[in-house]
Amino acid sequence: MRNGRNTPSSPRPSVPVSRAGAQPRGDAVVWDFDGTLVDSHVKNLAVTRAIVEQITQRPAGAYEALLSLADYLAALARTRNWREFYAQAFGLSEADVDRVGRLWVEYQLGDSTPTPLIEGIPAVLRSLRHLPHGIVSQNAKAVIAAVLEGARVAEYFGAVIGFEEVDLRRQKPAPEGLLRCMELLTALRPGHVFYVGDHETDAVCAAHAREELAKRNSDVEVISIGACYDGEPAASWAVRPDHTVRRPEEIVEIVTRYTGPPPSSGT
Repeated sequence: MRNGRNTPSSPRPSVPVSRAGAQPRGDAVVWDFDGTLVDSHVKNLAVTRAIVEQITQRPAGAYEALLSLADYLAALARTRNWREFYAQAFGLSEADVDRVGRLWVEYQLGDSTPTPLIEGIPAVLRSLRHLPHGIVSQNAKAVIAAVLEGARVAEYFGAVIGFEEVDLRRQKPAPEGLLRCMELLTALRPGHVFYVGDHETDAVCAAHAREELAKRNSDVEVISIGACYDGEPAASWAVRPDHTVRRPEEIVEIVTRYTGPPPSSGT
């Protein structure tokens, strides 16, 4: 999938037709977490420095990926998931990468670096509150839950899939986490599921989920949205998202184009 420049064809938007007594549609919005819902890069860098120093017994400054935030983000962008990042950037063995996973929650919860919601996200959640929302992330569920509670937006999310809930060898871009989240939110009823993410891995994950659902003859359409808030063009991704946004507010327009406007509160 990643070796070619495959561009998934964008599904054609279609507004659902309501039928009396019909089963509710399976429309939903699933989010990546870091860099998509929250600005967690500074905190994640601090935690990564501490964990790498603990495991390698070397100063964080010995590694190019930990010299600055820009170096850290560049190293992340070169890898598909967190396991590959720790193996490539720091030369860790699989056993040591497993240790990283076990230390992550403790170090995250023990670090006081702020993790704010990205500007505009609360308004998007309010605008799309009529749809179920979920999160599929390579961060830990406990860390995500703490941030959502602190930001007072936990009520919007009906399912959160952290890295520890997916087999360590089947992390994103494998589709297992995304499919599990979809099952929890919609029971895979026919509809549109939007997966919003800021990394090429998220677009690849959505494409894999689409392929798996096609094998099952499912009527669920998975639509990927690239969250390029920092201006990084998704056109450079080997697998491109169906849509790209530069501001969170644009997500509402895309979702509404497929699902129709929210139900009126007066009817």
